[in-house]
Amino acid sequence: MESWMHNRGGQNYGLEEQQHGGSNLQSPQPVRPTTHEDANGKLAVSSSTPPLHTFPSHHSVASSFHLPAEYLNMTRAASPAVLAQGDRRPLSMGNPGVLGLWSFATVTILLGVYNLFLPHKSNHIIYPTAMLFGGLAQYIAGFMDLFYGGTFSGTILVSYGAFWAGSGMMMLPTVEPLLEVYQTEWDLAQANAIYHFMWAFYTLMLMCISLKIRNGTFTLTWCLFWVFITLFLTAIYYVTNVQPVLRVSGVTAFLAAIGAYYMGCAAVFEEQKSKWWVGKYKWCKRS
Repeated sequence: MESWMHNRGGQNYGLEEQQHGGSNLQSPQPVRPTTHEDANGKLAVSSSTPPLHTFPSHHSVASSFHLPAEYLNMTRAASPAVLAQGDRRPLSMGNPGVLGLWSFATVTILLGVYNLFLPHKSNHIIYPTAMLFGGLAQYIAGFMDLFYGGTFSGTILVSYGAFWAGSGMMMLPTVEPLLEVYQTEWDLAQANAIYHFMWAFYTLMLMCISLKIRNGTFTLTWCLFWVFITLFLTAIYYVTNVQPVLRVSGVTAFLAAIGAYYMGCAAVFEEQKSKWWVGKYKWCKRS
């Protein structure tokens, strides 16, 4: 029987190897308390369970070893155009907000094209983009942004990723029988109006929050404002069945998509040390 002794802070902890059926198994915890002599020559019993290891944070490591420059090299500044809460991000991954913004912008501009130029035609051709790019890709990017500290921006991306994934599912032929529960077209139009009114209200709430968050920007408020107008006008169209209203919603969808494209470009070029104007609000507290 062999014993491996690990010394930490003046205390000895033993890990013994025991034979079971011809194989040596190493215990993950000390088997017995160990004894040692103290400074006065008397026997003392040490605890059989080692203390838990606590790992210092990056900030404490940097201050303890006097490595502020090395620590800063391990992180990068968060994008004010995308991330409003966190100050720095690790270098282990790129900015997921860019993917989320561009996926949202692409599917929104496709919707705007159909609403503006082809309001009388079916827009089911955008199903793959709505389901995978505007839906799934934006949804995943939002959760990754949440993981890296983007509370507000990640919530926005997850929300509209779910919205577009749901909208894409409604375009599936297999889902059409579910809509037969509505007896008339007017019943279906009312349901669509309620659906879009609710999303418009949710977007309006996000827009108001964007005016007060830390590092709030005009570009973010711009994008959310035109998304709100697009959803609101779409709901009005379902209630009134006035086609020019739907065409106007196509224009507002273009404006929202342009804002999202611009925000994504600003975040990309920020990493290249090129600052784009995003319109930081002076009344918001800087991080």
